[in-house]
Amino acid sequence: MKILLTGSNGQVGFELQKKLSALGEVIATDREELDLTNPDAIRKFIDQTKPDIIINPAAYTAVDKAESEPELAYKINVTAPEVLAGKARELDIPLIHFSTDYVFDGLKKEAYVETDETNPQSVYGSSKALGEKEASGNNPDSYILRTAWVYGEYGSNFPKVIAKKLRNNESLNVVIDQVGAPTWTFDLASAIIEILEKRPKPGIYHITNSESCSWFEFAQEIAKTLNVDGKLVKPTDSKSFVRPAVRPKFSVLSNTKWENAGLTPLRSWKEAWDKAAPTVLSN
Repeated sequence: MKILLTGSNGQVGFELQKKLSALGEVIATDREELDLTNPDAIRKFIDQTKPDIIINPAAYTAVDKAESEPELAYKINVTAPEVLAGKARELDIPLIHFSTDYVFDGLKKEAYVETDETNPQSVYGSSKALGEKEASGNNPDSYILRTAWVYGEYGSNFPKVIAKKLRNNESLNVVIDQVGAPTWTFDLASAIIEILEKRPKPGIYHITNSESCSWFEFAQEIAKTLNVDGKLVKPTDSKSFVRPAVRPKFSVLSNTKWENAGLTPLRSWKEAWDKAAPTVLSN
């Protein structure tokens, strides 16, 4: 199997690159090898490499910066998936495309299911929602995987930022009114391997670690892992922590469809964090 992987230097891409090697040849690309802002370059690269499957975790993920760079965000999050899906359909191969909880407005009181109406509140969320439509519209065999609150060994992420401040004995304010499911890239990559092995029906799937918490609760758990004073982490709310892009307050995604497709549910976020922490916090 020849697998084309985009965004190989991102958090998810880095983990996938390691895991996918057991399944066959991985054509790992980042912006240097494959410019996702250039549709012609994407088509040419795929024609040259002739992959058996395309996996696209690459995205414009600078949520706040997207508010002032909408054109670039849309090129990477909308046009690129459209082109990738079109080429996948042309070659009669599947596309696995990653999306996000930001496609929802966060106003729901219970876990979002795949059929819930999207209502993004930011440029980033809007670009990802449209990217989903372009990917599935251009290739019905696409897998659209919505995930959330991702962290891992590689790159910058919430646990690393929090840990750095706590190690410096800094107090920090963390929002208590945004709720979601922290998701470890190792578990997410394992889920992708299962898709490739079992090939469930294509479509949209939600896949996160199970159970949920607030960012404040996650930060407290990080403090506990580091054995530092949890009182350094102070609760605040979204109104007191204003940023350019609106964040969904409730980001919990139901994994029921995933389980009903015969796929293995991911462990609880807390269990995953206990396992992930030594590696994540040492890098």
